[in-house]
Amino acid sequence: MKKKMVKTSLCVMAITFVIGIALILSSVSIGQKAGDNAMQRNGGVMDTSQYERIINTNTSNYQIIGGVLSLMGGFGILLSGYALYKEL
Repeated sequence: MKKKMVKTSLCVMAITFVIGIALILSSVSIGQKAGDNAMQRNGGVMDTSQYERIINTNTSNYQIIGGVLSLMGGFGILLSGYALYKEL
């Protein structure tokens, strides 16, 4: 029973790690999309500094979220892998 729970934890942490890496790698396109959406909401006219701030802020936010998720997933993989190793 405990071995099954460790394997489940290992899978969940691996998925969390992959999601975090995917967020880090796609953060630039997500930020660009947010900037384009803001431009459309303002009728196609917007101050350049506001447009760049929206892109940079959204990119940074997704990079931070992705970093936290990948860090949690990575440490979880290490701990779950060690627990699984100890049970073998």
